[in-house]
Amino acid sequence: MSTTASRARSLARAYPAWDDERLFQTARNILTVILIKIVVEEYINHISPFHLKFLADPAGFGNPRWYRQNWMSIEFNLLYRWHSMVPSSFRIGGHDVAVADTLFNTDTVVEHGLGACFADASGQRAGRVGLFNSPPEVWDAELASVGQARAVALRPYNEYRGLARFPRATRFEDVSSDQRVQQGLRQLYGNVDEIEFYPGLFAEDVRPNAVLPSLIGRLVATDAFSQAFTNPLLSPRVFKPDTFSPLGWELIRTTATLSDLLHRNIPDTARRYEVTMTRRGWTRA
Repeated sequence: MSTTASRARSLARAYPAWDDERLFQTARNILTVILIKIVVEEYINHISPFHLKFLADPAGFGNPRWYRQNWMSIEFNLLYRWHSMVPSSFRIGGHDVAVADTLFNTDTVVEHGLGACFADASGQRAGRVGLFNSPPEVWDAELASVGQARAVALRPYNEYRGLARFPRATRFEDVSSDQRVQQGLRQLYGNVDEIEFYPGLFAEDVRPNAVLPSLIGRLVATDAFSQAFTNPLLSPRVFKPDTFSPLGWELIRTTATLSDLLHRNIPDTARRYEVTMTRRGWTRA
């Protein structure tokens, strides 16, 4: 069952006079805001190395000069290709399943159920973001990513370091403390200023308490907030109960995590699955 259909059915029961178009559009608007909340309050807080917690509260962004329609840059598209996080196999239903056997295979969800699959995914350790850590199944995708960056003539990695207000790397040792990474970059590029955007992103060391290297982390945070809070649904004249209905407003108010969303969309409402982005027992150093 799709979450849009589920929300539409809830609205139909609460507002029987609404036609299908109003039900669909309102359900979609509700879910858009819920997605923004989950992105900011669960996902961003999960990958952030900071102790403070971000909230998806648009009240502080009443009329920013950077309000604009949502758009996607090629840099944002590329930096989110975290293939190295994909493990060599997944633990599903108590069995190890090879990555290749999960591609384009929906039978797993049908057989085990959405709740069980989310719980298994939450209990699985992700791979380390970085070079030399991608399974063979995604190597073609990695190669295509480099080709895409070259096709649009992206500026080198060091240029984006400067754009993000990081010091430019002057030595390969400034990029990574891993000697294998340093050697690979040196052999391939010869000069640190020649390192390409996509390989450079993943060559950096991961920061303490973080999931991501520094440059990816800063670009993700910048784009995530500038894209999320520029959504027209969060503007002061729109972000109110009249837009989403009293029921929709309550759903937005009470939903902030994937777990909240999942447990509203599975038939076995009595069972609670552990659905989280952060490993149980993990604490910041």
